[in-house]
Amino acid sequence: MISAANLSDANRFAATLSAMVEAKYPPVGARLSDVAESQQGYFTRAQAVREGVDDMDLQRAVKSGAVERLDHGVYRITGAGYDPHQRFRVAWLRLTPGLSPRERTVKPHLWVSHRSAASLFDLGVTIADVPEFISDRRLQPRAEVKIRVRSGGLERGEWTVYDGFAVTTPARAIADLAEDHLDGGHLGRIASDALARSLVTESEVEAALEGRADIDAILEQATGKVG
Repeated sequence: MISAANLSDANRFAATLSAMVEAKYPPVGARLSDVAESQQGYFTRAQAVREGVDDMDLQRAVKSGAVERLDHGVYRITGAGYDPHQRFRVAWLRLTPGLSPRERTVKPHLWVSHRSAASLFDLGVTIADVPEFISDRRLQPRAEVKIRVRSGGLERGEWTVYDGFAVTTPARAIADLAEDHLDGGHLGRIASDALARSLVTESEVEAALEGRADIDAILEQATGKVG
C-alpha cells in the first residue's frame, strides 16, 4: 500500500518534473509573445518556426485551445480580444508569412489599399468584403483577395502605419478609389469624413480627384461649399 508520505513525494516529483519541462519547453504563447503582441495576437507558421516553434507544437497548442487556427499558416493566441479588421489582418499575414512585424511596417512591399484602406480608417460606407492591397511584386493570392501590382511600390508620403498595418494614406486611398471609378456619392462621403477628422486637406482631396468629370459635385459634397 502506498503511504501518504510516498504519495506526497511522488506529487512533488511530478510537479518538479513538469516545471523543468515547462522551463525547457515553455508554452507556445510564451515563446511567441513578442511576435504576437506586435500583431494583436496573430502570428504565422513561418514566424513561429523562426521562434523555435515547430508544427507539432502548433498542433498541440491548437488542440489544447491555447491557439486558434484562422487560415492556412495563420494563427492567433486564444483570448487576444476582438479585432474588427481580422479579415484584412489574416489576408495580410497570409500573403507575406515570413516577414517580421517590423519588416511589415518599416520597409513594406504590401499595403492595405482602396476600399480596405477606407474601411480601416472608418471612412464612408463602402463595402470592403474583399481585402485589397497594393504590392510591389507578384504574390499568390486566393480569389477572395485583390492585389494591384505596382513595381515601384509607394512613395513614403503615400502610406502610413495604422493599427499595425502598412496602409495607404486617406488622400492616396481617395485617389485610388477615384481612379477605380468608385461612384461620386461614395467618394464624396469618404472625403467628407476624412476632412472632418483632419486626415486630409481640401487641396489634397482636390488633387486626388483630378481628372474626374464629376469632381465639382464630389468636392461640393465633401466640403459643403458650392462652386
